[in-house]
Amino acid sequence: MKWMLFLISLLAIDTAIAAPRVNNGGGGWACRKNDGTGKVIWIKSADLTKVEFYMARGLKEKEGNVWDLLHEQRKYIKDVLPNLDAILTEKILPIGSSLVAMDGALSYIPDAELLYKPPATSCPGGLVSYVQLATATMDGKILYSTRVWDTYEFSSYQKAAVLLHEQIYFALRKKFGDESSYRTRQIIGLIYTGLEESELRRQVDEVLSDLPRSETGIFGFTNTPALFNVDVTCSIELNDDQNIFTWKPGVDQNEHLYNQGGFEFSVRTWMVDGSPMRLQIKDLETKISTIVEIPDAIPMFNATGRVQAFLKGEKRKARLRCESRSSLDRDPL
Repeated sequence: MKWMLFLISLLAIDTAIAAPRVNNGGGGWACRKNDGTGKVIWIKSADLTKVEFYMARGLKEKEGNVWDLLHEQRKYIKDVLPNLDAILTEKILPIGSSLVAMDGALSYIPDAELLYKPPATSCPGGLVSYVQLATATMDGKILYSTRVWDTYEFSSYQKAAVLLHEQIYFALRKKFGDESSYRTRQIIGLIYTGLEESELRRQVDEVLSDLPRSETGIFGFTNTPALFNVDVTCSIELNDDQNIFTWKPGVDQNEHLYNQGGFEFSVRTWMVDGSPMRLQIKDLETKISTIVEIPDAIPMFNATGRVQAFLKGEKRKARLRCESRSSLDRDPL
């Protein structure tokens, strides 16, 4: 008996990228255990990702109180970056009186031009996912989740960087009408790189002289590759039987063998940085197989992709359905 394997559809559907809006959030990354406990290993500001993980110098965190660390950075800006300091002084955001504690998780804000994600090697035994660290409202309030900020693994140094982000972004919104945190992220990254003062001043002034950007929700990763951790759930239906076998691929197991209802076939997944990017479905009797590429849109926020493959013989048939979804828009933190 010969079996035929058809790729019925490969669709990236029900995609709901967030509608354009003012991008006013401070985002970051959380590394959490992938053992079912979800234990937090570390939390980082997205602004510092390039410096910490992709520059030779790295990031050397300082110990101390978050307010002392923030004051230290503001003094450094005053001493070294007079043009930026003038804007911050003119359009001041009083951090202490602006903070508003929230008990639950913050709604995510699509952050502009996240160019770097911490690599999988930075989170051994876990997965790196996006988390909303703070949200600045248009009236100057800064919302933060106590469930995140009270976490020991979120250091004072990283918190100070997030608060500095909010101060700079507030000033740029008020002064220039920035609708994207793109320039703020650039400036924060430069301040923490340890550049020589004259070169730092030149580069920050260059950013300030650029036109403000308004694009929101742009994810142009450059660290080849930097993917969100996409969840894929598959089910197998045999001869229209409602007894469906579910499967969720894991990071440590990339091939699954099935022998159900006379069918013998395997489903193999290729994982990149914790995210499944390719599925191979193979009939072990006839050796017929097909490879399904996961659509590029799936790692985006709020994106859902569905893949369906169909094995059909003279008397029996099997249908494999897989659905992938990014779960990072609302990290449970």
